[in-house]
Amino acid sequence: MPDLSGMLPFSTEFPVRASPNRAAFVSEVVGWLRGMKHQTVLSSASEAELDGANVHVRSATGEELRMRELQTADGWSAIGARHDLPDDLGRVWRTECVLRRGAAEGGQDLVRLRTQCIATTAGAKLETPRKPYLIKALIKNGWGGQDRQLAVSDAAIWLKNDGEGLTTARSVTVGDATKWLPVVYVSATGKSTWVLNQTEIEKLAYDLGGIAHVVVEPDRAFSFSLREQTDARNAYGGTVALSAPGQGIVRRYFIGWQIQDGVELAATIREATASLRSQMPSFGWDWTELQEQALRAQRSSEKSRLTAAESEQLYLEEIENLQDRIKQLEQALVARPADSVGTDEGEFSADNLIRRIGPEIYSGEVSDRLRFAARTTLVVADQIGLDTRSKVILQRVLDRLPVSPALAELSQDLARATKDPKRIASELTSLLARHGYSEKSDNKHIRMEADDLFEGLDAITIPKTPSDHRGLTNLRKQIERTLGITKLDG
Repeated sequence: MPDLSGMLPFSTEFPVRASPNRAAFVSEVVGWLRGMKHQTVLSSASEAELDGANVHVRSATGEELRMRELQTADGWSAIGARHDLPDDLGRVWRTECVLRRGAAEGGQDLVRLRTQCIATTAGAKLETPRKPYLIKALIKNGWGGQDRQLAVSDAAIWLKNDGEGLTTARSVTVGDATKWLPVVYVSATGKSTWVLNQTEIEKLAYDLGGIAHVVVEPDRAFSFSLREQTDARNAYGGTVALSAPGQGIVRRYFIGWQIQDGVELAATIREATASLRSQMPSFGWDWTELQEQALRAQRSSEKSRLTAAESEQLYLEEIENLQDRIKQLEQALVARPADSVGTDEGEFSADNLIRRIGPEIYSGEVSDRLRFAARTTLVVADQIGLDTRSKVILQRVLDRLPVSPALAELSQDLARATKDPKRIASELTSLLARHGYSEKSDNKHIRMEADDLFEGLDAITIPKTPSDHRGLTNLRKQIERTLGITKLDG
């Protein structure tokens, strides 16, 4: 048995269209292996052995292919393959794929894929495996099924600004759109404009095929409509959000503090999405689970015909499989990230810092205020005798940290909310409620007070009676000064 210690697994599962027979799955596995440059396990002789219910072929280089089928009274109920490819660095690259018949909604089949880099020699450098090409092949060949509201594919879903588009976007935001795969939601910066261009978005969707859906909103006006339907939980202003099934948006990404450009943004999203999908609960079977079910079924159905030696061999195979499963679960626990805020410098992130400081009134607030602090300090650097190194660091913060798009969004929202004298009370109350305020009294004026977690924000009084244009402008500027955003966009 190879040493499973230190393995870094990748896994995903998604519904596929019902397969008429096991031969279609075998054909996909064989086609995938034939496409590998350095595979040696397939030959005319070995391919003739792939029709059995329990296949094990091994080449002279140590490459192995195992296939297993589980039969029930209704025919085959699951089939899987495990491929081990050794390299010359003391590692084995293992890929597992198991197809369960009728295990997803609507009679769809369910496929689960898992890849690992396993050390076979001491000191071997392990790497996180990439998504296996077998996933791309399955999607390309039309296996992709229906994941609740979204079809499994490797193409981006471009929403339209209509009722159907808003319904889909709302479901993505709150986590109701899918069950099996997370969703990457790309918000717009304008009409048909995004932080990533269309080619980059389609490339992201292609890379995440079988790992996540990529949904793209059409324009900024769509964001405003979606905001009303989601109590401002939606991503907007160029932010790219990661939504988990059953949870809704769990992470937001934008060019700013830690992400400098579109290339880095796309790479960050790919890595985060693959990590999230790998950590999601499993409904499908891994190879060890298929092995366990198949061995038990074989022992039960053939109990009367097995010799003592054959029965003992089956028990030994079950024990070996269970040991493999135990090591797999142990490594899953080791690989699970800690829930606490990271104290290790290597675990530093903007999210961790924000958790320590407190919630933001808009996405990127902490980044914008640090940028403002750097700019203000540089203005008086000579007067306060600031050292050269600090000047360089602060200037880099200023040069490389753009103003967050959500700041402009908030300013535009305030201008819009103070435009109509007849709607000012309801518009401002709703807007401020989305940015850390709660309504405390409702007499001649509406008093909005900051929630306890948002320290440093004074109360805001909103008049109920209509005011003239000058009065509305003054009110907007007063709110901007109270929120402390008037100098952040410089």
